[in-house]
Amino acid sequence: MSKQLKIYIGIFILIIGLMMYLEYTKPKPIDWTVTYSAKDKIPFGAYVLYKEMPKLFPDKKIDLIEETPASHLDKYNSDSDNFYFIINKDPISDADTDLLLDFVHNGNDVFLVSTHIPEEILKELNLDTETTYYVLNKDFSNVQMYLTNPSFQNTKYKFEKITRFAYFKKIDTINSVILGEFTNSGKKRVNFIKQKYGKGYFYLHLFPEAFSNYFMLKDNYTYAVNSLNYPNKRTILWDEYKKSIKTPPEGIMMYIYANPPLVWAWRILLTGVIFYVIFFGKRLQRIIPIIKPLTNTTVEFTKTIGNLYYNSREHQDIIDKKIKYFLYFVKGRYFMDIEIIDENFSEKLHLKSGVSREITDKIVSLIQKNQHSSSSSEEDLKIINKTIDLFYKKI
Repeated sequence: MSKQLKIYIGIFILIIGLMMYLEYTKPKPIDWTVTYSAKDKIPFGAYVLYKEMPKLFPDKKIDLIEETPASHLDKYNSDSDNFYFIINKDPISDADTDLLLDFVHNGNDVFLVSTHIPEEILKELNLDTETTYYVLNKDFSNVQMYLTNPSFQNTKYKFEKITRFAYFKKIDTINSVILGEFTNSGKKRVNFIKQKYGKGYFYLHLFPEAFSNYFMLKDNYTYAVNSLNYPNKRTILWDEYKKSIKTPPEGIMMYIYANPPLVWAWRILLTGVIFYVIFFGKRLQRIIPIIKPLTNTTVEFTKTIGNLYYNSREHQDIIDKKIKYFLYFVKGRYFMDIEIIDENFSEKLHLKSGVSREITDKIVSLIQKNQHSSSSSEEDLKIINKTIDLFYKKI
C-alpha cells in the first residue's frame, strides 16, 4: 500500500468519525408526529393515558388490539359488554366502519375520538361535522372546553396552541345526548355526544388532542379522564392498529431510513464501496465472460397446456380447477372454511376481503351451480373466469 493511499484512508476514517461524533452529540429534536399510539412517548402519542388506564378503571379489563377490527371484533361481539376505544388521526376504512356499526348494534359501545368521523356513521346517526380554524392567538387562546354533566360543568379547560377545532354542525336532537361543548366569543359548539344505535351506544368526541401525552401531563388532564367515565362496560378494547412510529415500515429501505443509526451505517457502507471502487477497482478488474441467460419457457408451457384443455373442450375440467384454486386462495389468505359454500361463506368473504356482497354472492352461486357438474358449458367457463378475476382485482 502506497503512502498516498494510506493518507487517503486516514482522511476518510477521520471524516467519518467526525461526522458520527457530531451526529451523536447534537440535541435530539422533539418529534411532533401525531400518532395517538399507546406505545409512543412523543407529545402527540397516547402512552400516558394507556399506562394510567388500569388505575383509572381498576374494575375493568383492558385489551390492546393491534389488528384490524375485521380480525378480532367477532370474538367480542357475542357478550355485548365491551367498550371499543379508538383515538385516531386517520379516516377509518369502509369495511371497518361496517363492522363497528354491527358491533354497536349488537349491544357494545364504541368511543371514537377523531376529527374524521366516517361518513357512513354520520349518515346512520343523522349527524354532520365541521371544522373551524383560528389564526390569531386572541381567538384560539379564548376557546374553553367543558363537559355538560353537572358534576363537571363548573370546570373550564383551555388547550394552548391548538388552532383547529371540530364540532357537530348537525345532531339528532331526539336521540343524541350532548356531553361536551366548547365556547369562543359566546358561541357554543358541540364536540362530544352520546347516541344510541341498536342495543349499544356511540360516544363521538371531536377533540383527540386532549387525550395526548402533551395535555395528559398538564392540569387539564381531568378533561380526558372525565370524558372516559361515561361508558359502563366491563372490557375496554384499545385500538392500536399500525399507529406507533415504532411500527416497522414495509420494505427494508423504508425500515433503514426510519432508524437514524441504520441510515448512518448505510451511508458509511455506500461511501466505503465508492472509496474501494476508486482506489482498488482498477487493479482487480478482469474480463467478465458473457453468459447467455437461460430461456424462460414457463409462459409458453402454460399457454400450451391452456390451449390443450380449451381445444379439447374440457370446460368442466378447467372450471373445477378454477374453482379449486380460488377456494385454496381464500383459505390461505383469509383462513376461511371452504367445505361449505353457502350464504354464510359469502358474508364472511365479503367482510374479510372488503369486496362487495354482490360479487361474493355471484361467486358462491356459480360455484354451487358448476362445481362437479356434468353440464357446464363454454359460456359458464367464461362467466366464472370473469367473475373470479373481478374479485382478484377488487382486493
